[in-house]
Amino acid sequence: MNIIFLGAPGAGKGTQSLMISKMFKIPMISMGNMLREMIKLDEGLKEKVFPYMESGSLVPDEIVGEILKKRILMKDCEKGFILDGYPRNENQAHQLEINEINIDYVIEIAVSDKVIVKRLIGRRICEKCGETFHIEFKKPKEEGICDVCSQKLILRDDDDESTIKKRLQVFHTETEPLREYYKKKDIYYKIDGEKDLMEVEKSIIKIIEENILKIEKAKLND
Repeated sequence: MNIIFLGAPGAGKGTQSLMISKMFKIPMISMGNMLREMIKLDEGLKEKVFPYMESGSLVPDEIVGEILKKRILMKDCEKGFILDGYPRNENQAHQLEINEINIDYVIEIAVSDKVIVKRLIGRRICEKCGETFHIEFKKPKEEGICDVCSQKLILRDDDDESTIKKRLQVFHTETEPLREYYKKKDIYYKIDGEKDLMEVEKSIIKIIEENILKIEKAKLND
């Protein structure tokens, strides 16, 4: 059960990845977190990656692919994994194949640009614990204060309207072509991400469970 979640920034990939991770007991792998974790475990990787991270540059796709392959060989990935926010372009998708990282499902959470902008402009993050709120959809009990740790809620620098629109343009240019890439492999599924949170989750679970049944039936027929 190796899953990629596609979607524009603010589409809900992180939220759904976390819920599916807990339900099916498979790890959610976020590239930034993975790189930080892996360089702590491997001094050789640290020498390769740290100069890029320290300078704020993107780590080359070839190096990320190599590190990801080592990550999914760990015991917690035996039953599968979820890639959140990766691949972002066709070159990264090719790197998965080069490193023999097989993908079973590519699930896009589709949300219009108009809704994305509305979601992100209203998003507020706790500066201490990272808990997420929204001025319209998930209001804190006390305005501007985190329900969890009582610290100040902030608007992220990349959640202002002009930055959001730039991020969306990058998504349309670089990531959207992955739709056709994975449609050709017959593993692409599209979910309406503008529905209620639980409805989106149910749609994803249905896709996974139906495919598990197909696999089990195929094994029985063999």
